[in-house]
Amino acid sequence: MVKELKHQSNIDRKLLYGIFLVTIIILISLAAYFFVLKSNPESWTAAIIDQLTIQDQLDNPNFRDQGASILNTSGYDVKYYSGGTITVNFLKDLPAKGEKILLLRTHSAVRDNTDWVDIFTSELYLSGKYFDLAESKQISKAQMYSFEEWYFAIGPRFINQTMRGHFDGDCLVILMGCNSLNQTSMAKALVGKGARAVIGWTSWVEANYTDTFTLELLQYLLAENPYTIQEAVDKINQEIKNNQPNPFNSKLAYYPTSEEAASFMVPKNNIGVSVNSLFDPVQVFLLTTLLSPNQKEMSLKRSLFNR
Repeated sequence: MVKELKHQSNIDRKLLYGIFLVTIIILISLAAYFFVLKSNPESWTAAIIDQLTIQDQLDNPNFRDQGASILNTSGYDVKYYSGGTITVNFLKDLPAKGEKILLLRTHSAVRDNTDWVDIFTSELYLSGKYFDLAESKQISKAQMYSFEEWYFAIGPRFINQTMRGHFDGDCLVILMGCNSLNQTSMAKALVGKGARAVIGWTSWVEANYTDTFTLELLQYLLAENPYTIQEAVDKINQEIKNNQPNPFNSKLAYYPTSEEAASFMVPKNNIGVSVNSLFDPVQVFLLTTLLSPNQKEMSLKRSLFNR
């Protein structure tokens, strides 16, 4: 009889150890789930594509720093690309980078005798390079003012036919260059690649002008009480009309002009996991697993009232 009791005691001890081990494994899994998956459910990044830095007179560290600060405050990690990194191949993989906000601080222009808007790269033009892309009119030869050199520029066909991957479904693309929404061809191509909306300029615009109003635009879009795309664009255009010299009569516009795009609010990353939010389910699990029915009820009540 004594041996049987000892045997039963050993079984109970092993069972308790087994339950304890399983509990530890589950707790570690829960911790990994809450800290890794819950705190980072998706990519929260923004990118500043700064092609203008290849011209010393257009380099603007203040724009970079203030833009990054506004984005950081709303929970975005900011990637900054500048100068010679803005090549044809770099732009080919732009959708796959996963950004939710893309600021293209680049020259842009309407290609001669077309309605195609081209975005400039920082890559010097070389005859015969990218022959297939040039032959299919996906890229063009472009020149920036005050520069003798020629550069490659990408057009809407490049977006449609050569860009790899798709933009995040909530991605907002801000085209900061001249005439970027003088025609809708480039914006239409970007939306076709998955972007939610595109904002750009209807005519020529100087670098300091677009820098100033793009920062204001970000502040409206990412305010504590955020503006919709239409509200933010209208606000900027009203400020331009009331207070700013506007020699080219340029305005901000957005594409598409649907109600869905007009009412879109740029998401902010306010998701986080507090210590309490992690330990509450863990606490409940421990209580419901290891305690007797009466102990469970008492401990749960105590836990809830202590908050």
